[in-house]
Amino acid sequence: MGGGAAMRNTATWMQGLAYALLALAIAAAALAFATLRVLDSGAIPGAASGYRYYTLGVMRSTGPSFAMGSIVIAQLDPLFLRTVAAGMATDQKASLRAVAAGATTVTARVDMVTGDYMRALHVSPLAGRLLQASDVADCAPVVVLSASLAQQLFGSPAQAVGRSLRMAADAGVNGPLLRVVGVVPDTFKGLDVQRPARAWAPVPQLPALSGVHFPMCTASKPHDGAIAFSIFGLPAVLSAPASVSLAQLDTLLANAWQRLPASARGKDQLGLVVSAPFSLSPQARLQAAHRTTLYLALAIAALVLATINVFTLRWLALVRRRHVLQLERVLGATRAYLRRRYVLRTGALALALLLASTVLSALGYWALHALVGHDSVLWASLSLPALAGELVWALPLLLLIVVLAEALPLLVLLQRERIDGGSRVALSRADRGIGIGVLVAEVLLAAVMSCAAAWALHYAWQQRHADLGMLRASVTIVSITRKPGDASGMVVLTKSSAKIPAQVLLFDVLQRATCAVVPDAHLAIGPLPVRATLSTSNSVTAGTRATSVMSVAANPAWRSAAGVRLLAGRNFTARRPDSQAVLIDAHTARALFGHVRTAIGGVIDQDGSTSHVIGVIAPLYLHGPSHDAAQVVIGDFRAGQSFFPLIGGTVFFRPALADARTAQLRAALDAALQRQAPTLQVTRIESSQQVLARLTRTQTRQAQVFLAIALFAWAIALSGVAAHLRLYLAMRRRLAAIRSALGAGPRRLYGEVLGGTLALAGAGIALSLLAAPWLAQQFAFLSGAQVAPFGAATWIALAVLLLAVFLVAHFPARRAARAEPAASLHEL
Repeated sequence: MGGGAAMRNTATWMQGLAYALLALAIAAAALAFATLRVLDSGAIPGAASGYRYYTLGVMRSTGPSFAMGSIVIAQLDPLFLRTVAAGMATDQKASLRAVAAGATTVTARVDMVTGDYMRALHVSPLAGRLLQASDVADCAPVVVLSASLAQQLFGSPAQAVGRSLRMAADAGVNGPLLRVVGVVPDTFKGLDVQRPARAWAPVPQLPALSGVHFPMCTASKPHDGAIAFSIFGLPAVLSAPASVSLAQLDTLLANAWQRLPASARGKDQLGLVVSAPFSLSPQARLQAAHRTTLYLALAIAALVLATINVFTLRWLALVRRRHVLQLERVLGATRAYLRRRYVLRTGALALALLLASTVLSALGYWALHALVGHDSVLWASLSLPALAGELVWALPLLLLIVVLAEALPLLVLLQRERIDGGSRVALSRADRGIGIGVLVAEVLLAAVMSCAAAWALHYAWQQRHADLGMLRASVTIVSITRKPGDASGMVVLTKSSAKIPAQVLLFDVLQRATCAVVPDAHLAIGPLPVRATLSTSNSVTAGTRATSVMSVAANPAWRSAAGVRLLAGRNFTARRPDSQAVLIDAHTARALFGHVRTAIGGVIDQDGSTSHVIGVIAPLYLHGPSHDAAQVVIGDFRAGQSFFPLIGGTVFFRPALADARTAQLRAALDAALQRQAPTLQVTRIESSQQVLARLTRTQTRQAQVFLAIALFAWAIALSGVAAHLRLYLAMRRRLAAIRSALGAGPRRLYGEVLGGTLALAGAGIALSLLAAPWLAQQFAFLSGAQVAPFGAATWIALAVLLLAVFLVAHFPARRAARAEPAASLHEL
């Protein structure tokens, strides 16, 4: 009795695990499918249907670039001959106040648009008209409001048209006076749903939001004495009717490019290019779509195998209950009654699976949120309403397919003699072939994901312990950036009436503020590795040799504070800055001078200005640990002009500060910045270890994801091995009893069962090894890591998997080998 109860408990536990894995596989497949659908849809809330929306870019010699400028967009739009329309926008947080007695001030996000932005999105106004390309070209002081903002400021959308309001980026700034020309529905929120806009104005009004009042216009329509400006580096949207094919669109873009003035075309720009559908980050969307496709394929494979496992366990339960079924038939139960009871139980299980998979999909959405990051431009398209709209039909449909695939064959098996009648001595050849194929496929899936998890863990460990050329000592790092909503960073002025504060003065203010908190503090300023690839590069020549470098600045204390090794020469002098002295890295030295030591005293030319090399430092990985070393030219921070007072920088602080005093230091630095540079703020204060952890956060998350998928695949594979092995032994019980009665020993029976299982596992592992080079290529695309397909990580992962299969197969095989022949024959 005790053995039977233990077997029933084991069967119940295995069925519960199988159904849990099936629910997880359904949720994973549905979420991957919904994510892929959302990524491929490119829907823009509030934009009209019947049109295709693209991201417009230019093809360069190095590949497509989707960072456009407002001047080019303004010049291109008339060349499209109204067949298609293009526009772009940059958002700005501003306060809006109606020109009326007692009017309230509302803070809202405003999209500053250029080109024919609203016609490109085909927005239908509720009242008045939309912004037009002529409003941008004429620098018109007009604005379009959302319905809720018009209601809030003027009482209703109809009453808002024709009224005036004052709009400013900061409180107390005398911003421009704009006339409301139209109101649009609240469903239209601009291109970034994560940062919804409530008002839209022509981009020439952007400087005026910060109180800069002078004639402004686009470069395509210059005025004498006016200052030309542009927003740049942003994606542009292009729309075309759905009837326009991609070939027709390419022809239209090529014609527009040929008619574009030569001054608007860069030297390395070859033509216009589009990416479908529209995305704020097209290249990231394409990569995410490809990755999601791979994840969907893995999820579907896991779903098929999980369904087969549930089918196997339910078949095993029917085999073990065949005597009960026979007794029920003897007592009058009809086949129709048995089928009806089976269908009702299947329906209850389907409802439970639907509830569980819905909960798991919600948890998967939360995990996807944590993986992608809320601040990522990719997350803008993966909103909860968009994914929920796909999941609401994908989950039930997928569940229905799974239930039918799993239930119908068993419903048919109820009619077969082997279930509710007599039993056969051995399995049919077809049954054995199906079982072998399923076991090999399950082990293959587990092996593939085991290798991927091992590679990801190894790669994350390597990145975490990579030598960046700096941050070798314990130091506190203060990151200072421009405050969000500062308009000056998005405007390029050809002339400036503002005097830029001296960087040395600002640094001294920060030094005094820090010493007020920590008297023995020593500050340094210079570059720090970042996770994103820095794109700023300049051409540097030395004689006949040339190379591309990043130009950065640092003060003399930076090298020792950041832990940068000096390979040759000397550092900047502490007393007297030299505007012509530079430090270069070892790669730049070899590219320009052939050797590190021969570079000392060498002269380089950068943008027409000459400098002499005083020192060579070790390579710096300023793009992060997963990228190649950056070639850099480091100038003296104290000499010449610096953008530090405008856009901030990185300050290194020694000695390392305890966490308890971080808040006090932040308050002191914020107060100093508010007095000296009010547009700057302290973004973060962290230790060098925290910086390294942040730089490798992506690799750590990838390792966690692959490890979770590998554990999921292991659970499916090992539970499948156990289920199929139990079914195999149950259906061969009479044969095993006869062979045992004829003299076959327990060791031989144990060896046959265990050896056969390990042989099938070995076949699955061998197939994974054959596919290892292709898997390594796919892993490199997913993570950016180049891994050895037959390295130590691969063999360790597969050995651990084989050991797990051995442990799973050992106990059923031992139990079957020790079974008494007489008892087995009596049961059968």
